[in-house]
Amino acid sequence: MVMLHGGRDHCRNWDWAAEALRDDWHILAPDLRGHGDSAWSSDGSYTIAGYIYDLAQLVHQQHLAPVTIIAHSLGGQIALRYAGLYPDTVARLVAIEGLGPSPAQLEKFKTKTIVERMDEWIGEQRGLAGRLPRRYNSIEDALHRMQEENPRLTAEQASSSDGARRQPERGWDAQLEVRQLRSRVAAL
Repeated sequence: MVMLHGGRDHCRNWDWAAEALRDDWHILAPDLRGHGDSAWSSDGSYTIAGYIYDLAQLVHQQHLAPVTIIAHSLGGQIALRYAGLYPDTVARLVAIEGLGPSPAQLEKFKTKTIVERMDEWIGEQRGLAGRLPRRYNSIEDALHRMQEENPRLTAEQASSSDGARRQPERGWDAQLEVRQLRSRVAAL
């Protein structure tokens, strides 16, 4: 089973699910290019096509086909497109919120020409080409950055790979989530 994370995530976001499913599945949860411990793209390209290529290479090189994929957000977009291109290599697919660009992104397509969008993209790529890896002065600074994205995250949860399971204040039952995930995969 391959588990693909979302755009603001990394492979460790799947730890709780991988732990719960490990008795039934051999799980691979790669970091997408430019995320987590992966290297940055040498050409600065982080297109959907590049991510699909990476997934295709993983499935091909590791002889995973037909593969079961569980994917979230950006990972869902990648997995859905990969499955559309290579349906014979996918046994089961669970896509969680992988529906495509947000309404705000779609609005840009209505208000900007292709030339304007390409010029903007080229400018962004130039800016990315010379950037350095993000460094934090302290673990507290890193925690603060994580909490900006998820205000309910506590220091204990951030420092623990199994912290997601201990979040009753969020009203989230990870065990229920795992049971639902298992039933979705089994139904496929």
